[in-house]
Amino acid sequence: MFKSVFSEDGNWYKGNLHMHTTRSDGRADPAAALSAYRRSGYDFVAITDHRKPGITVEPGCTGVLDGTALSPENMLLLSGVEWDTGGTNSDLPGDCPCWHILGIGMTSSGKDADFAAIRHPSPQQIVDIIRQDGGLAILAHPCWSVMDPASLTDVTGFAAAEIYNAISENPWNGNRADSSIWFDLWASNQRICMPAVAGDDAHSYDGDQCQSFTMVRAAFLTRDGIMDAIRRGDFYASRGPVIKDIALDRENHLLRIDCSADVIAAAFYSNSIWQENRVMSVLHKGTVTYPIAREETYIRAELMDRFGRKAWTSPIPLREA
Repeated sequence: MFKSVFSEDGNWYKGNLHMHTTRSDGRADPAAALSAYRRSGYDFVAITDHRKPGITVEPGCTGVLDGTALSPENMLLLSGVEWDTGGTNSDLPGDCPCWHILGIGMTSSGKDADFAAIRHPSPQQIVDIIRQDGGLAILAHPCWSVMDPASLTDVTGFAAAEIYNAISENPWNGNRADSSIWFDLWASNQRICMPAVAGDDAHSYDGDQCQSFTMVRAAFLTRDGIMDAIRRGDFYASRGPVIKDIALDRENHLLRIDCSADVIAAAFYSNSIWQENRVMSVLHKGTVTYPIAREETYIRAELMDRFGRKAWTSPIPLREA
């Protein structure tokens, strides 16, 4: 019998958890950035300026950020920040590996001024200060950062990682937007099934905004509703295709994904290096069922439309880690 991997029956909400404004190195001020995402149908966003935490504003309310009133109307604004280790992956004296980590939904910023003054905080320090303040720690653009996949075992407490980062794509920043191989390396070698989100990391607002999103199934469009749903894993990442449901039939070793009619193909990834049904046609069907092989310890799916846009599931564990 099929059982959904999502635990909440609520509504689907579209969000972006990575964007910058004129508070750091973005070219749009916070009000303009919010307006751009509201016009594009996003339900929630987090402004994640570098080392400068933001605020949470519930739908229909008004908040003040750096002296400016923000009223996201029917959209939820989550407090956010992007911390970094200050590293550039070089062998220069005093350098360290590059880690960028998003903090989402923190409840206060009492310690942030002192923390921002630390030149080279460790990744674990960053995760800990986010979590101590009630937030979620999300690993940003591991491919762009040229991050050593094995180093994830040294840090605990991540809620998710970016499987896609829009500005790491051409024409803005080469071709390191897609970090999906990191998720396979983590799940295959470290048995870490890292939940996957997609974010824009918008800076210039010349087309890098409103490119990707994380769909969250939550009971309410509130900070607590979205945060609780992300903690449960009730979300997926996308640049266009819609996932309606993901269900497992563990007894018969089947995975079923119900999706939007624009999906033309699905690819299934796992620890197994070859499977006959690795890529399956979905054209006009709106559903696809994958037969799980006995040796597969996890499954991760990518759905594609005719424009090459993808939706990504998180790696789904098939046995105890």
